[in-house]
Amino acid sequence: MAKVALLIGVSEYGADISSLLAATKDVEAIQRVLQNPEMGGFAETDITVLKNPNRQEMEDAIYRLFANRQKEDVLLFYFSGHGIKDENCKLYLSNCTTRKENGKLVKHSAVAASVLNENMNESKSERQVVILDCCFSGAIARDLTPRDDSTVNLQEELGGKGRAILTSSTSTQYSFEQEGSELSIYTRYLVEGIEKGAADKDGDGWISVDELHEYASIKVKQEAPAMTPKIYPVEEGYKIYLAKAPKGDPKLIYRKLVQELTKEGGGEIHELDRITLQVKQENLQLALEEANSIEAEVLKPYQEYKRKLQKYEEAFCKATESDSTLSDQTRAKLKRLQELLVLRDEDINPIEARINEIQHSKIIDYRDEDTAKIEVPIIAEQPPTRYLVNPSRRPNSNFIQYIGACIIGVIGLFIGGTVVYFLKPKDPSQPIVQLINSCAKEQYSLGDRISFGDKILLRQDTNPDKEAGVKAFFNGDCNTAISKFQTYRAAQANLSDPETLIYLNNAKARQKGNWLKIAVSVPIGTNPNVAKEMLRGVAQAQNEVNSSGGINGKALEVAIANDDNDPNIASNIIATKFVNDPSILAVVGHNSTEVSNKAGEVYKGNGLVMIAPTSFDPNLTDLSRKYIFRTAPTNDFFAEKLSKFIKTTSKPNILICIDSASGYQNFKSYFRTNIEAAGGIVNPKDCNISDNTNFDPVISEAKNSNANGLLLAFPVDKIQKGLEVVKANRGQLPLFGYPSLYTQQTLADGKATVDGMVLAVPWHPQAFPDNPFSQNAQELWGGPVNWRTATTYDATKAIIAGLRKSNTREGLQQVLHSPSFSADGATGKIQFSPSGDRINNPVFLVKVQKKISTNKYDFVLLP
Repeated sequence: MAKVALLIGVSEYGADISSLLAATKDVEAIQRVLQNPEMGGFAETDITVLKNPNRQEMEDAIYRLFANRQKEDVLLFYFSGHGIKDENCKLYLSNCTTRKENGKLVKHSAVAASVLNENMNESKSERQVVILDCCFSGAIARDLTPRDDSTVNLQEELGGKGRAILTSSTSTQYSFEQEGSELSIYTRYLVEGIEKGAADKDGDGWISVDELHEYASIKVKQEAPAMTPKIYPVEEGYKIYLAKAPKGDPKLIYRKLVQELTKEGGGEIHELDRITLQVKQENLQLALEEANSIEAEVLKPYQEYKRKLQKYEEAFCKATESDSTLSDQTRAKLKRLQELLVLRDEDINPIEARINEIQHSKIIDYRDEDTAKIEVPIIAEQPPTRYLVNPSRRPNSNFIQYIGACIIGVIGLFIGGTVVYFLKPKDPSQPIVQLINSCAKEQYSLGDRISFGDKILLRQDTNPDKEAGVKAFFNGDCNTAISKFQTYRAAQANLSDPETLIYLNNAKARQKGNWLKIAVSVPIGTNPNVAKEMLRGVAQAQNEVNSSGGINGKALEVAIANDDNDPNIASNIIATKFVNDPSILAVVGHNSTEVSNKAGEVYKGNGLVMIAPTSFDPNLTDLSRKYIFRTAPTNDFFAEKLSKFIKTTSKPNILICIDSASGYQNFKSYFRTNIEAAGGIVNPKDCNISDNTNFDPVISEAKNSNANGLLLAFPVDKIQKGLEVVKANRGQLPLFGYPSLYTQQTLADGKATVDGMVLAVPWHPQAFPDNPFSQNAQELWGGPVNWRTATTYDATKAIIAGLRKSNTREGLQQVLHSPSFSADGATGKIQFSPSGDRINNPVFLVKVQKKISTNKYDFVLLP
C-alpha cells in the first residue's frame, strides 16, 4: 500500500484576480505534517508540491496522482487557491495563468473539476481524499452577494466509491485567509488537528478523514461563523485514515479537557474550571508553560471571533454617530465589513440591538433653535429633572402635554428619580415622557477577582454607603450608585480609598452611555497598601480625563482586578479574561516583575496593550513584544544610580541580599558590573532571603570578609522577611535599598533599624516641584502619594493619550510606538522606545530620616 499526495497552492494571479498570500504557505504546512513519520507517514518522495503552477502542469500532476495506482493506495489531492464558477455554476480550480474577460472566467485557462473527477474515476484506488480550501464564488469581491441559486453539486461532480471530499466552505460561501496569520483558516486547523493529535476524537491513535474534518470545522465555526466547512463522504470514504496520533500523550489529554471546558464555558474557562485544569496539569506532570500554550491555542478561535465582533461594533458605533438612520450606502458598507469579518446576521444582530438601545436610552439634549431646556432640581443628592419643551408651541396644541409633563415631574420629586421630558411639536409621534433611572449592567463571573463597581475588592475600606453604592451599581441603578459613592467620599477618612473613586467614575460613564474601557491589575489580596498606591494613580488619571470631557467625548471606565501577585492567577485568570473581552482596550499592571512577565506573555500573544508601572526587569519588554510597555526604569538604571553613590566609599565591598525565587539575579548582575567598574566588589557571601532563616551569621561572615555595605533587593511582598536581615544587621553595615522597599511598612516595621538607608526610586514629589501632579494628588487623596502612584498615573495617562488617536487595540499599540507620541505625566514627558521601555527614565535617591520631634520616619530626597 502506498500513500501518495499532490499538494497545489496558487498565490499569484494576473491583474484581474486577487492574490492569495496564504495559499503557498498552506501547502508547506500540509506537507510538513504529512511527511512527518509520527503524523502523516507519507514518504517525502510520494508528496508532490506545486506552487503557482500553470494549467498544464496542474492537469499533468493530477493525472500522475491517480494513474497506475492499486486498490489499497491512499491518494490525497489538496488545493489552496481561488475556486471559480462559470455561468453554469461548474467548478474550476485556478492557476497562475487563469484569467477573466469582462468579469467571466476564460474556461480553458483553469482546470475544470470534471478533469479531477475523470482521473479519480479511472483510478483503481478506492481510498481517495480531496481537500479544497477555496471559495466557489470566484473573486474576493466581498461587496457582491452570491445568488442563492449559484450552487455547485460536489457530490455529483466528484462523487465515487471510497472517496471523501472536504471543503472549507459551501458552494455559495467564500473561503477566507486569516488576517495576521500565515495560513488560511481551514488549513490552519487541519494542520493543528494532525500536528497536535487533537483531531483523534475517539483516542484510538488514528485520525480519520471525518475526525479531521470535524475538528477543523468546529474550530472554523468558532472563529469565522459565516464559513461552513463541508464533508462529502462516499461509501467508506469517511473511514480513510490520514494520520497517526499519540495515545496517552499528556499534552493531548490536557488539550481535550481544555476543549471540553472551553466549550462548556462558551469560549471561556471559568474560575472553578481553572482549579480542575491545575489539578489535571499536576497529575499529568505537564509543565506550566506547555499547559498555557495549549490553553492559548484552544482559546484562539474564540478570541479571534470576539475580536471580529469588536471590529464590527466599533464600525457600527461610528456609523450610527454620523448616520443615525443608516442610509443604504452606510448599510452597504457595514454589510461589506460583515462579510470580510466572516460574520453571520445572527452574530451582528445582538450588537446592533444593544447599541441602538444605548443610543435610544441616552438623555437627548436638543439644540435646535425652537427647543428650550429647563432644569428643575429635585432633592439633595439627586440630579435635576430636565424638561425639554418647545416654548413657541406651549400655549397651543401642546399645552395639555406640557401640563401633563409638569404633573409627572411633581411625581418625580417624590419618587426621587430622574425624569426627562421631550415635547417636540415637529414630531407628534415622539414620546412625550421618557423615564431614565438606570444604566448598563455588566459583571465578570470571577468571584472577587474583577469588578467595575459591582463588588468591593478592598474589603478593609468600606461602610454602608459604599456597600449601598456597589449594590446599586450591580442592579444597574447608576443614580443611586453615584449618590452613595459621593457620600462615602465626602468623609475625610474615606478620601484615600481609590476603589470608590474609580467606581464613581464608572457609574457616571455608564450613565452617560458612551465610554471606553481599560483595566488595572494589582495585588489586593496579598498587599492591599501597594494595590491602593497603584490604584490611586489610575483613579487620578481617570478622574481628570472624565472631568474634562473624556476621550474624544467618551468617558473612561476602569475594571479593577486582584491578582494577589500570583503569576498563575494573573496569566490564567486575569489576563485571559481581559484578552477575551474585546471591549478592554489596554491593561495597567501588574505589580511584581514575575507576575508582569507571566501575564505579559498572554497580552503579547493576543494583541492587548499592557503598560507595566512597577516592573523593572529588562526581560519584560523587547522588540518582539510590541504590545508590552513600561513607565518605570529598568534594573540597570537603579544599579547604576546606587553604585555611583556607593563608590564614594573607600573600596566598596557590598553584601547583596536578594530573593532569588523572585528573579532578582539580573539586578545583582547589573550592580556587580557597575560597582566593579567603580573599583568596588560584591561580597562573595550568599544572602538569599528565600533560603536563610538566621541572618546573624550571614552578616557576621560578610563583615569578616570586609563587607562595608548591605544592599537589599526583593519584592514588596517579601519586605517582612527582608527586614529580618536589617534587624540582624543592627546598624553594623550602611544600608542601601531597591525601590520595592519604598513603603510605609518599611518605615513602620523597620523604624530605627532602617534609619539612614538610601534607596533608588523613579519619583519623589520634591524632584518635580513644578509638576501639578503631586499637589493634585494631595488634595484628591487627603495625603501624599509615592512613586507607585506616579508611575501608574503615567501608565494611565499614556493610554489615555493613545486612545485619543486610536481606540482599537492594534491602533493603540501603533500610536504608543510612534516616535511622535508623547504624554505629560507625573515623572515628566512620557515616550517609548521601540522595545516598549520608557525613554529618559529618571531615577532619584532618597534617604530614610527621622522626622523632627517625632518617633516617625520618612523618605527624604537626596540632592
